[in-house]
Amino acid sequence: MPDASQEQLNHSSSIKSRLRSVKRVGRPRIEANGPAILSEDRRTQVRRAQKTYRLKKEAVFRQTLARVTDLEEKLRRLSDQVASTCEAATEARLQLSHPDIYARLAQIRGVLIEQDMLGYNFDQSESSREIQQVPPNPPRRRQHSLPRPVSTRGHTYSFQEGRFARRLQRYCLEHAFNLFIDPRSNPQQVYRVFRLVPCIQDKAKMQPRFEQLLRGGAESPLEVPGLPFYGVGGAGTHYPDKDELGTPIHPKNMRMPRRVLGILPSSRSGDESTSLGDRARLLEICGLGGQWFDSRDVEGYLTQHGVDLQRSSLFPTVRVAKKPSGRMRSEYGSYALDVEHFLWRLAHGFVILGRAPGFRMIDVNAAFHASLRPLGTAQRTMATLQDQIAVEPLGPDRFISLLPPTRMGDLADWVYGGNILAIAISAAYATTNPGHHLYSLNGHFVRPASPSLKLICQVERIRDTRIFQTRHLRVYQEGPTGEQLCLLATADFHIDETREMVNYSARPQSAHTDAVPAATAGIQESGLYKYINRFVEVQTLPATNRKAQGDITGIISAERFRLQTPLGSEPAQLAALAFYMDRGLAYIPANHAGRSLLDASACATLDFALRVMTHRVDVGKWLVSEQQTCAAGGARAVSEGRVFDDGGRLVAVMTQTTILRPKLGERAKV
Repeated sequence: MPDASQEQLNHSSSIKSRLRSVKRVGRPRIEANGPAILSEDRRTQVRRAQKTYRLKKEAVFRQTLARVTDLEEKLRRLSDQVASTCEAATEARLQLSHPDIYARLAQIRGVLIEQDMLGYNFDQSESSREIQQVPPNPPRRRQHSLPRPVSTRGHTYSFQEGRFARRLQRYCLEHAFNLFIDPRSNPQQVYRVFRLVPCIQDKAKMQPRFEQLLRGGAESPLEVPGLPFYGVGGAGTHYPDKDELGTPIHPKNMRMPRRVLGILPSSRSGDESTSLGDRARLLEICGLGGQWFDSRDVEGYLTQHGVDLQRSSLFPTVRVAKKPSGRMRSEYGSYALDVEHFLWRLAHGFVILGRAPGFRMIDVNAAFHASLRPLGTAQRTMATLQDQIAVEPLGPDRFISLLPPTRMGDLADWVYGGNILAIAISAAYATTNPGHHLYSLNGHFVRPASPSLKLICQVERIRDTRIFQTRHLRVYQEGPTGEQLCLLATADFHIDETREMVNYSARPQSAHTDAVPAATAGIQESGLYKYINRFVEVQTLPATNRKAQGDITGIISAERFRLQTPLGSEPAQLAALAFYMDRGLAYIPANHAGRSLLDASACATLDFALRVMTHRVDVGKWLVSEQQTCAAGGARAVSEGRVFDDGGRLVAVMTQTTILRPKLGERAKV
C-alpha cells in the first residue's frame, strides 16, 4: 500500500508540472534578455479586434451620413414649401392685409436660404479620406494691421455722376440692390422699398436687369423707360426740367398705382369719378400719403434753398436766409451741406415708385436741416497757422486737431489737403523720441474731408529702433453717420548721421533774385487760394519755359514764400512746410497745358510722397518753390514740387498723382 500511494503522488505531481509547462492565454511575458514575441494565434486575435473596431466605426459613420442626408432632404422640402407659401402670400396680397405675418414668412425663408448657402453637403465619395485636424493653436504671424473703420457701409460710385439728381438716383439704386441680393435684409425694409415694383416676384429675371443699370456709364439710363412711374404726391412735377422753350418736362409713362396696390380703384371701375380727396385718403392708408419728390425734385429743392450744386457735390456751400434784424434786407449765414449724410438719411426712407426712387417731402426737409454744417469763417479768420496744424491728445496714440480743417478756396468745397498732411505730421511727431527727425511721408488721400468736423489721427507704432522710427497714420472724421476715413500714410523718422559718404544737392532752375516785386501772385481762377492766403506770403518769380514741340514738362512755375506767423518747434516747422507744398500742385498739369480748372469735372490728389532732406528749416524765412508736371494721360497726371532754401540747397521734394477728368465734350490739349 505504501508503494501505491507513492505512485499516485508521483502521477499527480507530473500532471501539475505539465500544466505549468503549457503557455497561458494572454499577453506574453517579457523576458529580460529579449523583446516580447506574439504567437500566431495572438496575431490573429489582434487582427480580428482591429477589423471589428474598423467595421463598427464605418457603420457609425454611414449611419450618421444617412441621417444627415435625410435631414438635408427634409430641409430642402421645407424650404420649397416655405417658398411656395411666400409666393402664395404675395399673390394673395398678404403684405397689405397682414404685413406682420408676411414679414415672419419672409424672415423664415431668409433663414432657410442662408442655411442653404452655407453648403453643408456631405459626399459619400469623401468618406474614405482622412480628416485633417487643425492644431488647436496654429502659429500666428505678427502683423501690423490698421484698425477697421467703425462704419460698415458699402462703397458707392454715385459721386462720379455729373449731375446731383443722377448721383442721388444711383445712390438709392445701389442701396436697393444691396437689399435685393442680401438674404439677411430686413423684410420690412425690402417691402418698403420694393412694394411698388411687381417684377421683384421674379428675382431671377430682375437681377440681371438691376445689375445692368448699375454698370452703366455717366450717360446710361438709371431706370427702365418701359416701366411706369407712379407719380404719388406729385412726384416729378414740383421742380421739373424744362426744354428750350421753358416747357416743363415731366416723367414719361407717369400714372397712379392701382393694380400694384390692389386697393385704389382702376380706370375700368370709374377712376374719373373718384375724387382727389378719396384718392389721397386711399394713398394715406397705403402709407403713400403727403407730398413726394423724385430725384429731380430733390435737386430743385436744394437749389431753391441756396445750395450751390454747380461746383462740388461733396460739401457745397449753402446760403441760408436769417431773420431780418431791424433792417430792410435779410442776413445770410454761410453753411456747408454734408451731402453724404444727406443721401444716407434719404436712403433710409425712399420708395421705388415703379422705376425710379421717390422721397417724402418731409423726409427731404428733415434730411436737409440735419445735414447743414456751419462753416465758422469768423473763428477761422482769427486762427493762426500754428493753431490750424496743432493737435491735442485724445487717447493712447490718438490725437484730434485743435480746430476744424480749412478749405483752400472757392473752387473746392472740401478740406485743403495740406491741412490734413500737417495734422498727420503733428500727430506722428507726438509719438516719436527726441532726436528722430521726419524724412519721409507717403500715403493716399482716401476721400475728401468735411470742413465742419475736426480731424482725428490714429497712430500705430510700426518700428522703434535707435536709428529709425516708423509710424502708420490713419486720419479720419467722426460724423453723425459714423467714421469717414480721409488719409492713410506712413511716416519715417531718422536720427542725425554724423558720417556721410556723399553730399550734394540740385539747384533751382528759376531765376533766383531778391529783387522781386512784392506783389502777390496773380491767380487765373478767382479765389483759388482764398482761405489759405492769410497764412502764407507769396511772391512770383520769373518762370522757366523750356517748352519745345509740345513738351509741357519743360515749364517750371516758381515763387518765393514765407509764413506770416513764426513757428518755433521742429514738428510745427515741418508740418507747416507740408501745409504749403500741397498748395496748387494738383492744378499744375492743367495750368501748364493752358487749361482752366473750370474745364475739369474732377481734379484732386490721389497719392503723394514727401521727402525731407533736412529738418533744419525755417518757414518764417523766404524759401523758393518750383513746380512742374512730369506726365499726364488716362485722366491722371504726375507732378513734382521742390523747395529750396535761400542758399539754393534742396529742402524737400513732393510728388503727387492727380485725377484730372474733363467735363463732357472736352478734349485733351497738348
